Amino acid sequence: MRILRDNEFFLSEKHTFCLFSMNHQLMEGVHGHDFDEIVIVRNGSGFHIINDEVRFICAGDFFLVTTNDTHSYVSTNNLSVINILVRRVRSFYFLQQMDLLLERVKENLLRQDEMTLTSAVLEDISRWSQEIISRNDSDYDVLYFSTIEAAFFNIINALCHCGQQPRALSAEERGRANLIRTLKTSSLRHLDWNAVSDENGIARRTLFRFIKRITGYTPVRFQMLYRLLKAQEMLRTTDKTVSEIAVRCGFMNGIRLTESYKRYFNYSPSHERELHLRILTAI
Repeated sequence: MRILRDNEFFLSEKHTFCLFSMNHQLMEGVHGHDFDEIVIVRNGSGFHIINDEVRFICAGDFFLVTTNDTHSYVSTNNLSVINILVRRVRSFYFLQQMDLLLERVKENLLRQDEMTLTSAVLEDISRWSQEIISRNDSDYDVLYFSTIEAAFFNIINALCHCGQQPRALSAEERGRANLIRTLKTSSLRHLDWNAVSDENGIARRTLFRFIKRITGYTPVRFQMLYRLLKAQEMLRTTDKTVSEIAVRCGFMNGIRLTESYKRYFNYSPSHERELHLRILTAI
């Protein structure tokens, strides 16, 4: 497994953090790093797998990957992200007690199904990020660090306050948020798309176009991919039988899961467990 090292990314030994804006985050295999990483999704979508647990991500989501974690990206669709790398072993020039704020960010991550960053906050974070990126000083003096650390604090503060100041949403915004929440939380069960359309006041055809634009897939194909990735997660993280996993992931039975799994991954669920066991043994 590839481990990313801080000397590949940080501008100097003085830097406690660095920031990158990725306009097109491609699919990336499992890897780890010797620094913490905060990822903020600006646009697009994809599946993020951290420590073998899969999650569908889209604009407004954010997550924290620590030095003890491994993660990867799968089936990205115009995914644009802001990556903030943090070396906790180093001290900031001016900021103190950042560990407390980072812990608050982690607490908010547990509520991601309930809340995401609004478009207005995303715009603010993009502006602060650009302030950091645009500083190309070769002499990293106190004014340089005061500028980038102030912008960094604003970003972390916005993540900490996510969901605390709800604003009135238009009917369109509420419908969009509810649809994305449905994709994230209900894709393992049978969905009546006519009922989903009625609940959100959106024509079925418009609903399908929206899902295709957000995910890159038709609703049926998106659900199948999500279920297969969830089945892969359970094969790697539990000792449940293939039949039990099939039922939990929305398949009729173990045979149907095995057939679909082979078509997508080119090997069987039982072989998935063998491969994962070999990887764990080799680590």
